[in-house]
Amino acid sequence: MRSSFSTLSISLTGGLLVGISGPVLEKAGGPVAHAASVILVAGWTYALLGFSSGLLAKTKVQAVTLSIVSLWVTVSAYYLTKATQGDFTQASYEEPAGPTVFAWSDFLSMLAVWFFFALLLGSLCGIAGYFARTGHYRLPFRIMVPAVALVETSMRLSAEADAQEALVGATWSVTRILAVAAILLLVGVSALEARKQQSAERARP
Repeated sequence: MRSSFSTLSISLTGGLLVGISGPVLEKAGGPVAHAASVILVAGWTYALLGFSSGLLAKTKVQAVTLSIVSLWVTVSAYYLTKATQGDFTQASYEEPAGPTVFAWSDFLSMLAVWFFFALLLGSLCGIAGYFARTGHYRLPFRIMVPAVALVETSMRLSAEADAQEALVGATWSVTRILAVAAILLLVGVSALEARKQQSAERARP
């Protein structure tokens, strides 16, 4: 059984890597890096992080706590990386040629907003991850992340695809197909598990 420290380390390391990699790959250039950045900054990826933390946790309280903290780390790493890339600078004077300063108000307001959403998402995904492993009715919790990916990509394709690059639309389309495949796979696995359980119960004296 994993120790609480190793579980915490895995959750925080995953959050840190996702938070940093998204904006770094976005600036790296190249179709592969760009497609990867689109995936890493998607809402379903953050849901997966929170879900995975809950999946690793030993208790419901630990699941929720780990999920929230891992998402806070992800959000912090993301915006700190964006800050180092110069996204939060503004002119200190009205003149266009004036010196630039760090826009603390913009930076802190974005952190506050996304910390709040991470609190909500982390609570839901953490407990879903926990019950996906330990609950009596695991299927609804297991399909949560691919369901989020399916809904998010469908919304993006219907509302934003025409305004985005072809690569971005293709990435969302492939993600949606994989999400559907993951849901079908998880339904099949759950059906097999239920069948095995029924067979085991019939075999008991």
